[in-house]
Amino acid sequence: MAGTRKSTRATASQAPKYADGASDTSEFDQPKANGKKTTRRKRAREDEAEDNESSPKPNKQAKPSKAAKPTPKAAVAPTTKRTPKPLPTPSNPSNRDADGNQEVFWLLKAEPLPRYENGINVAFSIDDLAACTVPEPWSGVRNPQARNNMQAMRNGDLAFFYHSNAKPSGVVGVMKVVEEAKVDETAFDKKDPYYDAKSEKEKPKWYCVGVEFVSKFKGVVDLHQIKGHAEKGGKLEGMQLVTNSRLSVSRVSKEEWNFIMELAEELDEEKGENDNTDDQDPVESKARVTEGKHTIGEDNGAGAQGTAGEGLEGEEKKPSKRKKTKR
Repeated sequence: MAGTRKSTRATASQAPKYADGASDTSEFDQPKANGKKTTRRKRAREDEAEDNESSPKPNKQAKPSKAAKPTPKAAVAPTTKRTPKPLPTPSNPSNRDADGNQEVFWLLKAEPLPRYENGINVAFSIDDLAACTVPEPWSGVRNPQARNNMQAMRNGDLAFFYHSNAKPSGVVGVMKVVEEAKVDETAFDKKDPYYDAKSEKEKPKWYCVGVEFVSKFKGVVDLHQIKGHAEKGGKLEGMQLVTNSRLSVSRVSKEEWNFIMELAEELDEEKGENDNTDDQDPVESKARVTEGKHTIGEDNGAGAQGTAGEGLEGEEKKPSKRKKTKR
């Protein structure tokens, strides 16, 4: 009897290692110690059970899922992928056509409301730019595509000033590039909020242009209004501001520029044309491109610098101490 009992226990202890029936009990014990193994086993068994019960069931479930996925993808993908492709590109490095007119325009963003980076207020508005009496370096840009756009700018290029993270956000005026891209020295300054330890003076990564104030709109051509015209078939369809909203320095085609200027003029008319400043600084005579010719500064010969620094001759000229928002 003793020998029989021992052989029974021995076979019972060895059975779970080889028998299929004993593996069921091990599966219930193992989930607590190892969830991954049990999940795989359960999924395998569920699949086997479904296959054994009936073959049409998986086919019925697979058909709607496969049929539903291609339909929206085919409809949405072409519109989102094709829209940003035709970016405005100058025909030559000078960004001027055969008649000397600007081909590609620009849009630069800055935050007008207070925001602090490393204890420094980085807010910068169009009013701050208007107060500058020397070219303001558009420093702090740390995005390669935005940097490349600045490197493509040429002296005399016009650009929109865009208030970002504002109430509301939108185009608020016009500025002019008066200094072409140069090394952004703020990237080497450890005290600057946009210091970049990876940028070396021997191999600089970041560049900036110098800009001057041209004009300020009476109203804001806000982002909501711009997006309304950026839908399929709209005048601003494919505008980089909309297709790549996170880009701080973007391109603007001549057609987009003229259309936004028209929107700005409409806002000015709504706010009244009897303001005394209209005769001195009208938006249309300052920055609209009419028949391929720049009219900015042609009426008074002062240009952007004359507008921003009027009556300041003989005074010490200082650049703005505020830092623009990170771009």
